[in-house]
Amino acid sequence: MRGKRYRSRRQWYNTQAWAYFSVGLFLAGTVGALTTGRFLYPILAFTVIALGLGVAYMRDRGEECTYIIDEQHVVLRNAREEVSIPHQSVVDTSLIDRSAARDYIIQHAREDVPAGAPRSVIRRREGAFVRYCSVDIGLRTFTFGLGRRMIDRMPNSKNDLVLLRLRNGEEYLLSPLYNQDLVSTLSRIAREPGPVRVEG
Repeated sequence: MRGKRYRSRRQWYNTQAWAYFSVGLFLAGTVGALTTGRFLYPILAFTVIALGLGVAYMRDRGEECTYIIDEQHVVLRNAREEVSIPHQSVVDTSLIDRSAARDYIIQHAREDVPAGAPRSVIRRREGAFVRYCSVDIGLRTFTFGLGRRMIDRMPNSKNDLVLLRLRNGEEYLLSPLYNQDLVSTLSRIAREPGPVRVEG
């Protein structure tokens, strides 16, 4: 397929946050061993660190996505599926950071959901927003929000993602490596109702 191709990017937020936490945990285990003479504490600390790093890595590794824009369609693709969107279906696109994207998705995923609906319904709706996003935006956390708040303060967490809105009400969060270029191309598509010449 000809057209412009954009690769998704990875941000190792969880791995970095866990690495910071691991330093403190290792020091605590070392102090426990020195004060009690029992080496059980550093062994436990090392075990927790290894398990935590494994989980953090798997979450950050995510899923590579590709965004393809030709003269008639915008194609969003991941390892399992793809969606082909006609140009005339694109309403607009905007840059949004990790924290704002999470808040936006949580709010919209709960709209029109009946009271008492199972949590799985909301999670499915949240998942629909981010299925073509390779960056973990912190919708689910194993640290009661502590790690999420730490990540939100990291400088690279301000790297903008892209929110794509369609005429049928669907919205997708994208994580292109070159976000400004993708937004520029999609904005031109939204402004021009007919086929748009795309060079790539």
